[in-house]
Amino acid sequence: MTARFAAIPLFLSFLLALLLWQGLGLDPLLAWIIAVSLAAFLTYGYDKSIARSGRMRVPERALLLLAAAGGTIGAYLGMRFFHHKTLKGSFRRRFWLIAGLQAALVGFYLLWVVLPTMNILLAAR
Repeated sequence: MTARFAAIPLFLSFLLALLLWQGLGLDPLLAWIIAVSLAAFLTYGYDKSIARSGRMRVPERALLLLAAAGGTIGAYLGMRFFHHKTLKGSFRRRFWLIAGLQAALVGFYLLWVVLPTMNILLAAR
């Protein structure tokens, strides 16, 4: 069940990221983050809109998968804007674990990829 609810937004994210990358010339990683964040935001909104209708909900695992795939910013904004999943402690703990791991990855990327590249460029001047 989780796969279906995550596969559609992830596929649409891929298409939008491709469009942003190829069409607008954005960096591929930035294009992906924008696209999957938008998908996460919209998915949180969709789940909130059907929360009281009795229809099948988006599984928490799918919501967390969208965050883990790079949509943490959109997921966070969706949680705040739609007031969705903000009180459920177990969900929030897993969400913040994902966000923390992503922040660590960004830090490592900056330290070992971006800064050395900048030093090489600055030394060449």
